[in-house]
Amino acid sequence: MEKKLIINGLVVTKNKNNQMISKGFIQVDDNLIKKIGTMKELDMTSLSPDVEIIDASGMIIAPGFISLHSHLYSAVVRSIPFSGFDNADFSFISWMERFWYPMLEDKVTRNQMYIGSLANMLGNIRSGITTTTDTAEGSYALPGAMDFVLKAAQESGMRCVLSFETTGRISPENQEMGFQENLNLIKNINPLNDRISARIGIHTTFSCPTELLIEARRQADNLGCGIMMHMADDRWHNFDSTRQYGKRPTRYLEDIGFLGPDLLLFHCSYMDVLRDPEIFKAHDVKIAHNAESNAIFGFWPNMIPFIKEGVCVGLGTDGQTHSMFEIMRTTQMIHRIRYEDLELLPDSDVLSMATNRGAEALLMPDEIGSLEIGKKADLILLKDRSAVPIFEENVENYIVSTCERSDVDTVIIDGKVILKGGDFVTLDENAIYEDSRKEALDLWKRNKWPTPRE
Repeated sequence: MEKKLIINGLVVTKNKNNQMISKGFIQVDDNLIKKIGTMKELDMTSLSPDVEIIDASGMIIAPGFISLHSHLYSAVVRSIPFSGFDNADFSFISWMERFWYPMLEDKVTRNQMYIGSLANMLGNIRSGITTTTDTAEGSYALPGAMDFVLKAAQESGMRCVLSFETTGRISPENQEMGFQENLNLIKNINPLNDRISARIGIHTTFSCPTELLIEARRQADNLGCGIMMHMADDRWHNFDSTRQYGKRPTRYLEDIGFLGPDLLLFHCSYMDVLRDPEIFKAHDVKIAHNAESNAIFGFWPNMIPFIKEGVCVGLGTDGQTHSMFEIMRTTQMIHRIRYEDLELLPDSDVLSMATNRGAEALLMPDEIGSLEIGKKADLILLKDRSAVPIFEENVENYIVSTCERSDVDTVIIDGKVILKGGDFVTLDENAIYEDSRKEALDLWKRNKWPTPRE
């Protein structure tokens, strides 16, 4: 049994009482939190010699962050040397159809899915994200695409919930291959792996026929695996749904029996805020709010009606950024601007969205999201570089308002130290990024984009 003892830290538990421990310790046995308390309660003289001691003096011990949405492979499509088309008036859906699908999603290879996912996970870990939820894209990398994403998840050490983005936009045959990719992944890893699990991934209501959504619900109920899907990230979802079915997406999904507590919907930017929150609450649907990614694409989502209704809303990166600190701040800012309310979404609530609410959204509240005895040892150590004293009353404000990725000193996932003193323990970060650069160049060349001059 591996034992670790983290001592002398300011512990932010995010338990139901939001308990803080000024000078505390956490004992980890294998992958579980065994004890938690104050240093006064700890007898250092009785420790066995095989205990690894991690001194968190001057640091904050917090639960690892949980990202509820990502396209991890997209590390290879960041900072591309191509901005779009000249003199084109794009909506999001036209941008997707003219740019994202043909130049990126339809051209990514299985090896690019592997190295892009692994590189993205390194960035997530550096941001203090210990659990990521991935919807892999790559319809022409089928079959077997998820074997490469799974390999990256296994090597990274992250806690992962994986899926493949099933879509009907290409052909019925490709749709069936994508759906089967999910089923194969779920059956192969869900019974065997405690750190990595899988769900059925669906693209959108506008790219998938009703029959597929009904079958996805049937299989999810049968396998007990859950479903993940994009929902109304732009206005096209609503236009298409009302044109095809005479009702907005939420009512359509309710009527076909698709909604349920195991359904995680990404974005939800353009919703019927008068009716949808009540429907979501009635079916216990969960939301992955991607504040920064949505803002990058010009969307202005409104989570307040859902939060007020009691709907579970967590945070996601969407693969567009690594930093959960930036996402927490963006979440807070866009809602305060919308409502002109400077006290909306207090720091403690936003931090909950990145931790225990994320765990609830994944149906894992008894395993992750807070620091409590019996839960998985997924935690981070943050440097205190504040110009003012940081203590119980202001530590959540410090994390949400001031911390940066560079403040993440140590990351422990499933009881294993992945990052220590800002350095990866077993992963070769430089080699992984070098491989990612090579794969990015391959993608750029196939699109005839500019490449670095030799």
